[in-house]
Amino acid sequence: MADLHTRLVIFGATGDLAARLLLPALADLRVEGVLPDGLAITGIGDQDWNTGRFRGHVGEALDQHADVDDGVRSWLVDRIGYVQADVTDGDAVARALDGIDGVFVAYLALPPTLFAPTLEALADAGLPDGSVVAIEKPFGTDLTSARELNALLARRFGDVTVFRNDHFLHAQTVQNIAGIRFANRMFAPLWDAGHIATVDITWDETLTLEGRAGYYDGAGALRDMLANHLLQILCLIAMEPPPSFDERDLRDARFGVLRAIPTPDAAWIRGHTVRGRYTAGTIGDRDVPDYVDENGVDPDRGTETFAQITLPIRNWRWAGVPFTLRSGKAQGAARAEVVIHLCQVPHAVFADVEDCTPNVLRIRLDPPALEADLNINDQSDLIGLEPVTLDTGLPEPPRTPYASLILDVLRGDPTLAVRGDEAEQAWRIMQPIVDAWADDAVKMRTYPAGTTPDW
Repeated sequence: MADLHTRLVIFGATGDLAARLLLPALADLRVEGVLPDGLAITGIGDQDWNTGRFRGHVGEALDQHADVDDGVRSWLVDRIGYVQADVTDGDAVARALDGIDGVFVAYLALPPTLFAPTLEALADAGLPDGSVVAIEKPFGTDLTSARELNALLARRFGDVTVFRNDHFLHAQTVQNIAGIRFANRMFAPLWDAGHIATVDITWDETLTLEGRAGYYDGAGALRDMLANHLLQILCLIAMEPPPSFDERDLRDARFGVLRAIPTPDAAWIRGHTVRGRYTAGTIGDRDVPDYVDENGVDPDRGTETFAQITLPIRNWRWAGVPFTLRSGKAQGAARAEVVIHLCQVPHAVFADVEDCTPNVLRIRLDPPALEADLNINDQSDLIGLEPVTLDTGLPEPPRTPYASLILDVLRGDPTLAVRGDEAEQAWRIMQPIVDAWADDAVKMRTYPAGTTPDW
């Protein structure tokens, strides 16, 4: 525990991200016994609160979003202070940081529009060498802002470790992809275009806005899910075996995949992308209003709640294999998985090749499981076939993704953080799609809430 940072400053500490994810993650880490006793946390926000009022808010957040006993709750609450400040004002930030001795972690739990001014204010206030700055996805709102953000971080935080956090990379179920690929000899010879026909990466949710219209209506499914989370999963599936899983090797391998994805042109976007939005419907026993009637939604924005894109990877390993990324809200069923469709067998030994369906490997992410669709002999006909599925549950993750993320940040280990050049490559791929959808080059489809469109 001695190698963990013991000073954590949360900018935007009164917001939804801190309440739902960061504070419960810290509580989980305390339960696990990995947080140092000397940990001190400072929350900075725009609410006119004192430390007592903020501690009450923290306790309420833990009661609602964490499953911890009173001892852990009290331990965490007692280590948190609060300062009201304009996070974009350098003088105000300097006053808020006054009294924090030595290096610290500055965690920006803020909307992406506040990243740049807050980083400028933080740089003006000054960070000791060895400090850490952590920001949340999305890393910019488009390619231009991503480049500007990278330039700002390089110019003003040269000796500071920077984390661009995508919590999907910290999910054990997502990390299972690397274990399946690189620790099992049986898969390595099959992992290329000679044996794999298509790959589908899906994250469908039954959730709707859940009170997040302030963020989501300005982002939409493409920016919120595909441009970061699902693109990072694609990288783990498609990357070349890295020499090791150290910081540089793993990031270089992910970057190599992104570099091999061509910039989409107008014809490709019209033929290989789908956007949709849910209308009124029913999910379980819950009536869901039309998306445009949800609280906080601006109907004129044309925000999509469903996004699907198919990407090629132009390299030796994956030439000709389409990778489809799909995510939607208010779906009929939750589904989080990577589905790898293998090619048909090259020769029909059995009488009816139609019965010899191609094998499918499913890596389920939530709940974690591994499934394989195979063919065996029909029990009543030697030359007939019947399909079977081999499936096994995988161990439940020992930590939540955010607990793993926070622990890496406190350790100062950015191996699973997104590098700046990765963020720019992701926007290079996504920006033409964002622009085309904004120009209505791909028409908005609709689906009733509680249904799963097959587009």
